[in-house]
Amino acid sequence: MGSGILGTGATLVADVNLILQVVMLVVLIVGAFQAKRQSRELHCNLMTVLVVANAAAIVAIMNPSFIRSVPFALRYPSAQGPTVLWPHVVIGVAAEAMGVYVVVAMKWGNSSVGTRLRRLKWVMRITAVLWMVALVAGILVYLVRYT
Repeated sequence: MGSGILGTGATLVADVNLILQVVMLVVLIVGAFQAKRQSRELHCNLMTVLVVANAAAIVAIMNPSFIRSVPFALRYPSAQGPTVLWPHVVIGVAAEAMGVYVVVAMKWGNSSVGTRLRRLKWVMRITAVLWMVALVAGILVYLVRYT
């Protein structure tokens, strides 16, 4: 059994990462409401924090776990773990890359924040959907691996 806090076989790091990802979902929802309320600067700042925190989690927690999983995933590609791992990785990388693009475009674009947000609205929506799909896939990875 792991030494995690959620009562599964996961490590503490895996449990903390899962909790962090759920908290980031809440931040994403709060940020979306701020955009709807025309609080553009707050929305921009929340999304920047979200993208940076997610990048840190990817580098510090998810990448090492992924690297440890690759030999098994390559040896047994049709096993339950790899069949949920690969979609999570691909969709998650796409969501994070798009998130970085949106944050850079919002923070350092040539026009006002409001104009940049309007121009990026669909990219932001697609990014949010991809991030949520990656989160669901990540929860599936967690469940397959630790329960």
